[in-house]
Amino acid sequence: MTNARDVVIWSADVDEATLDGLLTADIELLYIKLDRLGLTRMGLPKIATVQDRGFKVFADAKIAEIPDKVIEIAKLHLEYKPWMLNVMATVLSTLDLSNADIKQIDALRRFADLCLEHGTLPCAVTVLTSKSEFAVKREFNGRTPIEQVLTYVELLLYAGFTDVVCSPLEAAAIRTESRFDGLMLNTPGIRLPGSSKDDQARVDTPAAAIAAGVNRLVIGRDLTNGNLSENFARIAANLNA
Repeated sequence: MTNARDVVIWSADVDEATLDGLLTADIELLYIKLDRLGLTRMGLPKIATVQDRGFKVFADAKIAEIPDKVIEIAKLHLEYKPWMLNVMATVLSTLDLSNADIKQIDALRRFADLCLEHGTLPCAVTVLTSKSEFAVKREFNGRTPIEQVLTYVELLLYAGFTDVVCSPLEAAAIRTESRFDGLMLNTPGIRLPGSSKDDQARVDTPAAAIAAGVNRLVIGRDLTNGNLSENFARIAANLNA
């Protein structure tokens, strides 16, 4: 039996007043994702404010910059000790992974090391779940989402990441490789049966994602639209149907 509280990350794309109101209610959630737009509006100290209320914050910064600036942006977030912080897997420079000077390799290992020093889980976004297979092939020279995600996951494993973001449709392919067993998979694009895809392209249900080897489900609209506690119960029911 899957405990929904252990696997559901609420993508809290709401205004600050709504967020504060919900966090004072009796909700079963443990993990809350605050994205770049929300943190820009509310300010980075909101990470600490939410965590002080007993929740774990996934700071979904999606940092994408040149290596030195990636590290400086990460430092600003890490002042507030988020549970998890992410970066785009594309923040590479030389790709010379054999280089002895870590600063000459890329921002990925530097980011992962910095997060771990602060007690924060380093996470990287592979291929956005909002991109269709057609769009991915156009962007990555004919590679399918699975092929491109596996390429990124190999780099992230080498760089010392604990967590990756991928769609639920790539999870099974990652789990066929035993060397990736230690990586935690966090998947947006989670929809209850019958729910609209909205802006997501590569989606699956909560139960199917967990069955494919996903560790945590990042869920927005299916939790936010309506009564959050009732929606949480529906997701829990799907997980254990």
